[in-house]
Amino acid sequence: MHSTRAAEPADAARIAVLGAQVWVHTYASGGVSEIIAHYVLTTFRPEKILALMNDPQIVLLVAEAEGYLAGYIVMRLGSHHADVSAEIETLYIQDSFAGCGIGSTLLAQARGLAMARTGSRAVWLMVNSHNEKAISFYLSRGMLQDGVTYFELGGVKHENKVMVARD
Repeated sequence: MHSTRAAEPADAARIAVLGAQVWVHTYASGGVSEIIAHYVLTTFRPEKILALMNDPQIVLLVAEAEGYLAGYIVMRLGSHHADVSAEIETLYIQDSFAGCGIGSTLLAQARGLAMARTGSRAVWLMVNSHNEKAISFYLSRGMLQDGVTYFELGGVKHENKVMVARD
């Protein structure tokens, strides 16, 4: 059983740790390089999570299972792709909770909040082109690929699929 709610400042450290864990598990399967270590240690910090919480354009929801953080979603309003103005920046679920409906619940709630704030349930996101599990998840939730973009880390470009869910 899980529950979801808006993130609170007391959640910042747990969100940072979960974000780092999921990112490393997903993107550092070949090992942790100096570039990856630097990226993770500078990106997933409680201070950065608190800054997200204080940004009026950000919606940050958490999912808990038995009192423990199991996942979270970050949606940025006003971030445009084509005619869609709500971007899912992050949807991370701890691996042990994958398949429990947490990602679906967070995505549905974010889309509901997008509707309340923008008048549209449409959202867009970028997902690493090699992350087949995530791509399959998004496709099964009615999202379609709408182009590609690149995430650059340490001078290396990593292809990302742009996925869109329209109303």
